[in-house]
Amino acid sequence: MEFVTVDGRDRETFEQFYNLRDAVRREAEFPSGLGLEEARVLMADQHSDMRADGLGLVDGDTWLGIAWFDWPLQENTHLVEVEIAVAAPYRRTGVGTKLLDAVIERAKQDDRRLLAGMILGDAETGESAGTAFATKHGFVRKLVELHQVLELPLSEERLAELDQPVDGYEIVQWREHTPDEWVEQFADALSAMSTDVPTGDLDQEPARWTPERLREAEARRLKQGRFCHTTVAVDKDGQLAAYTQMGGATSDPGRLYQWDTFVRPEHRGRRLGLAVKVPNFRSLQAGLDRPAVLHTWNATTNAPMIAVNVHLGFRPVAQRTDWELEI
Repeated sequence: MEFVTVDGRDRETFEQFYNLRDAVRREAEFPSGLGLEEARVLMADQHSDMRADGLGLVDGDTWLGIAWFDWPLQENTHLVEVEIAVAAPYRRTGVGTKLLDAVIERAKQDDRRLLAGMILGDAETGESAGTAFATKHGFVRKLVELHQVLELPLSEERLAELDQPVDGYEIVQWREHTPDEWVEQFADALSAMSTDVPTGDLDQEPARWTPERLREAEARRLKQGRFCHTTVAVDKDGQLAAYTQMGGATSDPGRLYQWDTFVRPEHRGRRLGLAVKVPNFRSLQAGLDRPAVLHTWNATTNAPMIAVNVHLGFRPVAQRTDWELEI
């Protein structure tokens, strides 16, 4: 057995790496996650806020397991985010432990003191072979998120039932690029969302968004072949009070994502979350030519957002737990 370094620039090697990771993910979770080219761009290109690479453990031409690394470069430079996946025939043979040992060595070489990772599990218990492996090796569970899905399209009748505009707010929408007049306020809202979202006991810093970082993320998203629909609510003073984003990848239009939904604290209690979601559904569905599934994740402690999702018709399909290991 030997380790193979993966960086995305060798397309053939990356595809073998990706296919193993994707197959393992599909065993544990209602199908979701990055497509091949979406994932490859993360590894092959340079980014100011993160870098990504990987390791494969191979025996000849057979891929036994992989480790994916996300290295934060702005905040959270004390940690590396890691995902370990082992092909089904080689589980409980020491492959996962060999990969973890290599992961720890690489993290230490980069002066990272913490391994962080997300593990997929049962919708009711959150448990899986992955959580058992993490517990055995000393990882600590820090956050539990509920994965919910919604079948689209919603009927116009259902959208009309849900549509309840809020007096005193204007709805503004855009697609791939934030309009120049909103870029500063939207970057500030993204930072506020990062601070506000429940993070349990995670030893992690919130993201600090700037207009430059936002523009870079938009360019990366386009290169990945992704699309995004954004809807915001603006108060009478011209301040961005709430936003929501949904989207997906052109390579897999049947698999869509509800990304952030955020309402500034001083504007809560007025149903602004729903007020931005409904027009965003209309925008998203206008481009659908087939049925699709919309995925979203929320901390299980975030009862208000989960309640909104249930009201919209989302159903639970899995749990995703966040773990950390001091090294």
